[in-house]
Amino acid sequence: MTASYALRSATCSSFSLVAVVFGAADMRPSLPAPQLYDPSNNWGRGRRDATRRNSRPARFPRGTVRRGHPCVTFLNGPPSPTVEARGRRIGARVPETCDVVIIGGGVIGCAIAHRLAARGTSVVLVDAGQRLGLGASDGAMGGILTQTEPSCLGPLSSVIKRSRDVYPQWLEEIRAASGVEVPVLDGGDIQVALDEAEMERLESKVLPQWKNSPFAVERLTAADARNLEPLLSERVVGGFLLPEELALDPRVLMAALTTAVLSGRTPIRVLSAVRATGLRTGPRGVEVDLHDGRRVSAEQAVVAAGHLSGVFLPRHRAHLFPIKGVAFDVRPPGAVTYPLRHHIFAEIKQDGREYFPYLVPRHDGRVAVGVTYEENVGDVTVTAAAIEEIRRGVAALMPRAATWPIGRRWAGLRPGSADHMPILGHVDDHGRVVAATGHSGLGVTLAPVTAELVAALVGGTAGARESELLAVCRPDRPFPPAPAAPAPPVPPTPPVSPPPTVR
Repeated sequence: MTASYALRSATCSSFSLVAVVFGAADMRPSLPAPQLYDPSNNWGRGRRDATRRNSRPARFPRGTVRRGHPCVTFLNGPPSPTVEARGRRIGARVPETCDVVIIGGGVIGCAIAHRLAARGTSVVLVDAGQRLGLGASDGAMGGILTQTEPSCLGPLSSVIKRSRDVYPQWLEEIRAASGVEVPVLDGGDIQVALDEAEMERLESKVLPQWKNSPFAVERLTAADARNLEPLLSERVVGGFLLPEELALDPRVLMAALTTAVLSGRTPIRVLSAVRATGLRTGPRGVEVDLHDGRRVSAEQAVVAAGHLSGVFLPRHRAHLFPIKGVAFDVRPPGAVTYPLRHHIFAEIKQDGREYFPYLVPRHDGRVAVGVTYEENVGDVTVTAAAIEEIRRGVAALMPRAATWPIGRRWAGLRPGSADHMPILGHVDDHGRVVAATGHSGLGVTLAPVTAELVAALVGGTAGARESELLAVCRPDRPFPPAPAAPAPPVPPTPPVSPPPTVR
């Protein structure tokens, strides 16, 4: 099995970004200049000292509605709860105690926060981005994969199956909480071959594993494939339809999750633009240090910080690494709804190189196109070479798509794990810290089941089914060595002496 199938996914779960507008700018009243919390200020000190005196962290009363989502505090005391700043409601100062503190506000962190709050658990969600969803979740392609990712076909298949089964219900719960509809493309995925050698590889090596998965697969002739997607290249010789794979726009999903988390109808407090700098655990609870000197005390902590999770998980730091992916979107002329009926993938060898084009249509007429796969690369620079690599692959798979104008270009960092499976479970000696990271491009795919399993762990309600799924992703499993970072390019050696001037 080649690792190339992993190129399709660019999700995940860590500090992520979504552009959500909360209110019109001309409706915002002027406010006093915001400043970070000053430890010498009396109105904050009493609360902080009282927290230190408590033998265990205080909790919000069950069912209490906590309104307001402050991002800043004011030196002259908390503003009126009715004041709005930057479109979000701010009330009393963020409480420094809660049931659960979550580090990371991507699709995984927000999904967990939403599930815990629905059970009445008070949550403080800490995210370094100016808004929730500023990392891998914003750079995801949006495929909800069941078979085409290699890790889907091994022990993780039972976890994938559970997530796929609950996905429609999960989206409905988010819609009910946020009022935001997340359109889903349910036509499935088509994987095609552009030559007989690739078709033989799919039939002999990949198809048996697809058949052993709990999902359907259908063989396609070249005519079948072009009947499903008429714009496919004439070079297509056949392929396979994976009808249970879905696709959505991750930015719309994050918009819905963000709205649900910030609705004020659940006991969730969001600390955005705040970096967690340390995590300590003990028999009575946990403390999270923030970059501005504050602390959050809680009974339990969930680490969902994507590729940065290793900062808070020293025992697993060696198993976690970033996987860079570059992508862009295009828009066919005049398209206002899905321009393709399926998402489409191919593995192509030509001109001595390999290409892995992946096309995911969006509900508004765009098509997301990608994606590169660079292990242990931590920058988010969109290079011309990466764009050209993707474009060449698309030109071979669907020539007309290569002529569509390019819109947004982006790069994201998937939270990779050494065995390409998520790490879910308690990771400390006191049973207070839960890891929810390492989804390796399957963050969007696994968000519902991750939230379900973490909520069961935190609440102590994991039954036989949850325990079986958690065993697949247990943090104490053996890991292979993580890939080494690529060597930096070697600069050319300068000449010993300047070349003679040519006259």
